[in-house]
Amino acid sequence: MDRKYEKIDFFLGITLEQAVNELLSYKEKGKLVCGEFNGVILYSDTVTMDSAYKQITGKTKSEFDKSLQELKENYEKK
Repeated sequence: MDRKYEKIDFFLGITLEQAVNELLSYKEKGKLVCGEFNGVILYSDTVTMDSAYKQITGKTKSEFDKSLQELKENYEKK
């Protein structure tokens, strides 16, 4: 059975975490929506924070956060 998704647009400058939280808020309301983030379509009924980060960055959210922290620490050392 095909699901009908309403397409939403994310605000310019929104973070991936904010986009996922917006989709999850639609899910809580029982609404099927999808939105494009960095060329990847995310769906309200299937998205999780980790799945979205994996699709877009290749890392889970915690792996991504850790790599950002390491980059920041390496930058500050120089």
